[in-house]
Amino acid sequence: MNGSDSRARQVDRKGKVTEVWYSLPALSEDQYREWVNRRSALPLAVKGHTFVLKGDNVIMVDGGKFLYEDALELVKLLNSKSPLDQFNANLMIAERNGALRVAVLALIAVIIIVVILLALH
Repeated sequence: MNGSDSRARQVDRKGKVTEVWYSLPALSEDQYREWVNRRSALPLAVKGHTFVLKGDNVIMVDGGKFLYEDALELVKLLNSKSPLDQFNANLMIAERNGALRVAVLALIAVIIIVVILLALH
């Protein structure tokens, strides 16, 4: 790759050590394509999100499944200077990994509780 590439070891709470390949400061589309073509077993970190190869055309991003083209679009959006593009990428990731669904259900529960409390008064 280039001189700004490095590998880092991460240790989770259970003591499991994993190596993550980082590209600093931002990952280019060509670097992403090269990572996919190498079929690397190491996960790739892009702007705080973990990309892991699973199968021929499937890439897991923070636990959500994306096709190669969708993950490439995520890399473009995450590396964009536009905060709206970055926010959109984060929403796409949250939607695919189920975090957005949990947040919406929690919001609905809060609204129902507020309505019930207001109705009782």
